[in-house]
Amino acid sequence: MALTDPGEDRILHALRWSPPTRDSVFPGNSAHAPFLKSHSRRRRQVIHPVGCPTGQNQRKHIMFKAISKSVLTALAIVSPLPILHAQENGDDQNDNHIAVGIGVVSQHSPFNSAASQTLLIPLISIKQGVFYVETAEAGIHFDKDLGGVTPSLDLFVAARSPLGKDRQKLSADAGVRISVDTKLGKLSGEFRHDVSDKFKGSEIIARYSVPLSMGKFTFTPAVQASWLDQKAANYMYGVTAAQRARMIRKERSVILPIAPITEEALNLGGDISMALRLSERLTLIALVGGAYLDKSIQRSAAIEQKWEAQSALGVTYRF
Repeated sequence: MALTDPGEDRILHALRWSPPTRDSVFPGNSAHAPFLKSHSRRRRQVIHPVGCPTGQNQRKHIMFKAISKSVLTALAIVSPLPILHAQENGDDQNDNHIAVGIGVVSQHSPFNSAASQTLLIPLISIKQGVFYVETAEAGIHFDKDLGGVTPSLDLFVAARSPLGKDRQKLSADAGVRISVDTKLGKLSGEFRHDVSDKFKGSEIIARYSVPLSMGKFTFTPAVQASWLDQKAANYMYGVTAAQRARMIRKERSVILPIAPITEEALNLGGDISMALRLSERLTLIALVGGAYLDKSIQRSAAIEQKWEAQSALGVTYRF
């Protein structure tokens, strides 16, 4: 049975972890201080409020924060990717389900001397009625079968993050996606805008895919065009002074120059996703894809490649 919903790139909205308040230290009973001078000194008692992390607990909180940020950022990085869930033949794509899995995603960055970045991420697919969660996107889905043609509407929130260890910055988009599914394939248009006040930019995505099924195997080629306004292009591909300073502070082997993107961008790409149903509950999935970057991005002093690419391999289990 299918684990995906129309739109193919749904993402679970990343909830931010808020660090606890700093420790508060209260001295012992200072009213007895004059008497303590003539006797043995008492050690002042340190009282920490309930729920306030100290020592080892504080280190655990810091570690938890770092791990949480890394996982959420990894999920956000794969947010522009197309389907990372099973596409199974002969089942209703809109039935209720809960499926989880694990995947390995490799991203090839276009930045100067950048190495491929490999991420281990959880895969999540949940649909109950009109509500859905897909990895790092959550929203509501409406569709109507009109006899061979199925238009659909998605209203969603999704995580986003630029590539690169020193450029990762988690943000959230809100958007709308309109799709039309026919026997000739699926055509979708999407608009999303930053609602986390991180870059205040927008992106428009047009996508066409054609699923081809052969028994337990599904093969889906797709083409895609992505238009980013100047603010979104700069957020995704620009290098700020703060990011460069972080690279210097961490003594990276490659220090990128400060290089803002000053124009809008239109990236053109394509991908191929594959799914093999291993059993009624287990499905093996894979994906390879890439995009040719707009001239406004290629002109950047921090950009070395004219393209970016990604691949993924994972397995999902349906409950």
